[in-house]
Amino acid sequence: MKKITYLFAAMVAALGFSSCNETWDDNPTLATHEGDPVGNFLNTPVEANTALFITEDENKGTLHLTGSQPTQYGYAATVAYQVEMALNEDFTTPAVDAEGVPASVMIGTFYDMSNIAPTLRSVAEGICKMLDIKDAAAIPTDYMPVYMRLRANVVNENNQALEGTAITSNTICYKSVAVGYLAVVIPDLPTGIYIRGALNEWLNGPLNEGVNTEILPQYEFMTTTEANTYELAYVEIPANSEFKIADKNWGAPNLSTGGPITQMNTWIDCQWDIQTNSTVSTPFKGAIQLQGADQSWKVMLIPAEPDTPDQPSGIFVTGDFAGWGFGDAQYQFYTTDVKNTWQTKVLTIPAGTFKVADSSWSNPNLGSNGEAIVPGVKYQAIFGSNDNIPLAEEFTGTITLLKKSGKWYITLNPAS
Repeated sequence: MKKITYLFAAMVAALGFSSCNETWDDNPTLATHEGDPVGNFLNTPVEANTALFITEDENKGTLHLTGSQPTQYGYAATVAYQVEMALNEDFTTPAVDAEGVPASVMIGTFYDMSNIAPTLRSVAEGICKMLDIKDAAAIPTDYMPVYMRLRANVVNENNQALEGTAITSNTICYKSVAVGYLAVVIPDLPTGIYIRGALNEWLNGPLNEGVNTEILPQYEFMTTTEANTYELAYVEIPANSEFKIADKNWGAPNLSTGGPITQMNTWIDCQWDIQTNSTVSTPFKGAIQLQGADQSWKVMLIPAEPDTPDQPSGIFVTGDFAGWGFGDAQYQFYTTDVKNTWQTKVLTIPAGTFKVADSSWSNPNLGSNGEAIVPGVKYQAIFGSNDNIPLAEEFTGTITLLKKSGKWYITLNPAS
């Protein structure tokens, strides 16, 4: 099939509104209804039978949908049209049978029926989400049908939908669509970018020979749900302690703010490959966000919310070693001086498996993500997982539990 990449030509359909009577024009009354009726008010695009291949270089184009306002409203109301897209015509059957994968996605909201123009980027992103694609190699090479419809609602002056005005359009189909790139940002992937400073001996290994790979993971920035935005979920920086943000080779990037960071929760521009290091004037505990690409970068320090330390949390490490129970204080997590961060006292757990949970197995109930936990490496546990977390060797030390943006992380901190 011939590869076609183009910006869809505009189609303008005449809006035909015919009044029911004189009262409709002089004193319009909104007709509301119960349920979600279907109306035949979306036109079939002339491009529906043309193959569309969406590439990363040319994803700024748009589709162009047209139609007429639903007649059920009784007059020419102000209407918001959401474009809903699916890979199955019923809009309820997911294309991939996996937890959390949507059967349909919304790809734009528009207020002019003559100019409903979802971007090709939003189409590509929606397809990747509905196929649960997390790697470019998993993108299918075959063309596929893509179904679209409109969800109409009358809105007030604040663009808020009015109750009883939802109407769904008929469904149209672009019969041959393919995506040529990974259009979604996959969060929680390692970036190879680290905070390096006096707080971690600049990540130097023994005798300054290479990088200390054992401690790398806890100082590494991870991808987020936003493109070119990365986060180190938690770090502690002593007052006046110098640091930079860089890769293992001090190459790309190699960043500093050029002096003290005095503003929190504010983006601060970084400079590339300068001698002056960043510092903080007071001790810092919290997250660091990093945003940028090429040689344009900025950083933001987000202090953690303080908490009263050393209070029992009711959350335990449990397994065969604890009889899968919750009564032994040595396996309990305690609050720290940072909210949503807990830590055990020094303990020993044998090789095998374990979970982290409260006595009701509900708040939380943390299990395996499919991989074994490694001491010194932050481990994202899965809430509600029935699988235990594998541990290859006996461990002695403390365990840190962190809740960040609805996700849970466990770190085994070996005793020194």
